[in-house]
Amino acid sequence: MTSSNAFGGSDQDQIDPFDAGDANIWRKAEYLGRYLFAADFLMLHLPRAATGNTQFADQRETDKRTVADISCGMGYGTDVLSDIAESVVGVDSSPDLIEMAMERCNICRPGTRFLKKDLDSEDLIPDIEVRTIDAVVSFETLEHLVDPNRAVIQFSRILKKNGFLICSVPNVLSESGDSCGLPRNKAHKQWFSFASLCRMLQACGFQVVYRLGQSKSRALFRREQQLIHAKRIMRKLCEEPLMHTPEMMRWLAYVAAYPTVEDADGSYSIIVVAQKR
Repeated sequence: MTSSNAFGGSDQDQIDPFDAGDANIWRKAEYLGRYLFAADFLMLHLPRAATGNTQFADQRETDKRTVADISCGMGYGTDVLSDIAESVVGVDSSPDLIEMAMERCNICRPGTRFLKKDLDSEDLIPDIEVRTIDAVVSFETLEHLVDPNRAVIQFSRILKKNGFLICSVPNVLSESGDSCGLPRNKAHKQWFSFASLCRMLQACGFQVVYRLGQSKSRALFRREQQLIHAKRIMRKLCEEPLMHTPEMMRWLAYVAAYPTVEDADGSYSIIVVAQKR
């Protein structure tokens, strides 16, 4: 992927933030930042019984957190979520990606397992039992589905009462169409606005409690492009090898690409936290 379309709906949707060979540092930071936020949010709002409850937490006592990572890809996000959850199930439609995720997580993460599922044609149940999951995390997924409503209904069915759905989709304002008015990114089947995403989630029994974005990283990417074009700077951040180390990628994701409620309209992706009613 070239840097010029880093936020413009490229066909390359499979990103590994820890792949030093991928120069698209801003997109890598955004992908990782979403998972870091999800892990931090769930750590705070899915407390174990000994730590008490928050305004969003279920009132029942729990002895472990259970999370589903839907469209887990290469498994880097499953790995992040495994830091805060004793049980994580990763789901993806690609057998190759599932194999990569298993190699990444299963050796050092005994609480993880993986399922191959096509959300347009296969059910998560019974491989994931009804009302057994505390949180579903699903980033950049629904826009790929012919029937995203079907997937959201399944998310609701596997979630416990008051369980969370943390998801993201590209903002239609950031997307472009072809001459027929269809998504230029051929992997995308849907366009979403915040309003249309909320309507679908609410119809499936969810209440949207937060809308977030990653406008800072997008602004920094654009500013870098402007400065390079004007010859004010001679090198891009991605040309510094140190920035591609795992430690620095986490730093960049936290500092520049961590989802916040600030200026959500300026973000490439719409990120929401919703709770099952």
